[in-house]
Amino acid sequence: MSYRHKFMAYILNKEFEYRQTDIAKLMNVSQSTIATCIKEITYRLQFEDLEKDLEDARKILQNQNLKPEPPQLNIEFLKK
Repeated sequence: MSYRHKFMAYILNKEFEYRQTDIAKLMNVSQSTIATCIKEITYRLQFEDLEKDLEDARKILQNQNLKPEPPQLNIEFLKK
């Protein structure tokens, strides 16, 4: 997964309170992959200044009108 996807997974879980299984379905990966991504970003947040990267991911999610309820996430444009 790209770091952008990892940041989005982190935000969906920690800020929008999506379940890891729902995020995994949206991103077509396993729940364990999402858990690993969230742990990685949590770890990196402790040691690096990632606020800019997280803000970029927030903007992408906001542009898709995501709410705390699980909608359909279109991540095709991220594969470029």
